[in-house]
Amino acid sequence: MKVKLLTLLCVLCCFTTMAQKKKPTKKTPPTKKIAVDSTELLNRNQLKTGQLQAQDEIEASLTGKDLTASQNGEKRFYDSYKLFLHAGEELTLEHSSDNFRVMLSLKTPTKDKQEMSYDSKPFAGGSYNKFFYVAPATGTYTLLATSMDAGQTGKYKIQKMITPPNAVEAQLDPVFSKQFKTLLNAKQDNFKAITGEKIKKDKKDKSAGQERFKATLEIVVGKPALLIQENAGQAVNYKSVIFESENEEEAKQYFEKIKKQLQVLARSWTEQSNTDNNYSASTDKEIVTMTISSEERKKKKMAYLVNFVFN
Repeated sequence: MKVKLLTLLCVLCCFTTMAQKKKPTKKTPPTKKIAVDSTELLNRNQLKTGQLQAQDEIEASLTGKDLTASQNGEKRFYDSYKLFLHAGEELTLEHSSDNFRVMLSLKTPTKDKQEMSYDSKPFAGGSYNKFFYVAPATGTYTLLATSMDAGQTGKYKIQKMITPPNAVEAQLDPVFSKQFKTLLNAKQDNFKAITGEKIKKDKKDKSAGQERFKATLEIVVGKPALLIQENAGQAVNYKSVIFESENEEEAKQYFEKIKKQLQVLARSWTEQSNTDNNYSASTDKEIVTMTISSEERKKKKMAYLVNFVFN
């Protein structure tokens, strides 16, 4: 009986072993690598109905293996990105690099128009440029990120923000905003629409070729402005002292308040200067400047003035 039992156990063990050997081994399916479309990196967050803003940020590099564009025999490397915008949406791009002067190019969905924005200042170890754009049509725009100077490579950063139409300006002082836009329109015709009464020249004034007129538009309501014409009216400067105080800190606070307004109203312009007492921004046709100055008044008291100049 023992022999039969042992024989049966041996047979069962052999059968089990053979069954285990015949059992097929399951193979782990290979992992599929999903390629990331780098052109969509700035297009991940689009503005949705009811949203106040949509943001994206990337850090990338220009390398010798990137796409190239040649102009006047000079070759520039560039990266391409897609941006979907609805008509009227406001796009703000902040482009920076510690390796080269930055430059952006934005093409409309139909590729028939192109806007350029770049850092025009000499490179001193860092470059920054802010680009503002209002979408004229709904569609996918093409953004090219490159360098201002040919043959440059290195890391860069782009921060994107999209806001609804007029959302940014809605936060401004409506009166100052309206006055600035009126002034900007008047500049197109050398301020003729706001040129008032001619000011008689003081006998002590020895400036040649200059004529002064009262301006009928006050950039800050209640603060008179002058129009100074040179070369028979070919060049005209709009000037106004928009604030004055014996307290320097008050002048600085007012300067900062107006500067913030100008930075929004002139957000598509090139910023030329931005310090505690001097701000200026320009296009190829106009420049706005604001400064803080001081002068001695009666009893040796100092007055601090915030000056506004537009030409």
